[in-house]
Amino acid sequence: MRLLVLTPILRREGWTPPPPKCVAPDVEVSYEWLDRGAETVESHYDEYVGILDMIEKGLKAQEEGFDAIVINCFLNPALPGMRELLDIPVIGAGEAALHIASMLGDNFSILDPDPPHRTYSHRVAAAVGLMHKLRSVRYLNLGVKGLSQDFESILNRMIEEALKAIEEDGAHVIVLGCTGMRPYAERLSEKLRDYGVPIVEPLSAAIAMAESIVRLGLSHSRASYPKPADKKRIS
Repeated sequence: MRLLVLTPILRREGWTPPPPKCVAPDVEVSYEWLDRGAETVESHYDEYVGILDMIEKGLKAQEEGFDAIVINCFLNPALPGMRELLDIPVIGAGEAALHIASMLGDNFSILDPDPPHRTYSHRVAAAVGLMHKLRSVRYLNLGVKGLSQDFESILNRMIEEALKAIEEDGAHVIVLGCTGMRPYAERLSEKLRDYGVPIVEPLSAAIAMAESIVRLGLSHSRASYPKPADKKRIS
């Protein structure tokens, strides 16, 4: 099985993400970035700038024989359009994380790297039909770029906000609201183990879900995602 992780930001030279721990030995995971887009996705405008390149790379991946595509962003950019165009499964990291969280507890809270005036986590929860399970959003006030600063300081900030979500908001599951938080997931889980509250890391959730859907022989419904009509388009 071949899975493509499509990261909807400009390529970082010399950087390769750590291999996922959740895949079976017969699964090959490849990574691709954008040639046209933004350096981070922190707004709808950032999404829109990169959508056409995402679609082109998705079409190429299908032609090359990939079995599924994972969108490596919590905001799930280009997800509906890619499902319309492609026959192979397309899984968004935010979508996968929230659905898995909804099965692990009665509710969940999201740790969001952005400042509180941005409401994208709420919009993701609403888009996947899970607002009724969203207990709270706790903000780190860092932005996506800030996640690459001092590791221990950011980890402590994440622990602080996760504990507030658990103790003050009553969260039963914690969802990391950015795939850039992946390096912190294991340590955060260790620190909160005594609370019995699962930590859902979105990229791993999406990769595992994509693998499962491929093994089940499933893909998205054409009733929900019909093929686009054949017409003239200029882009």
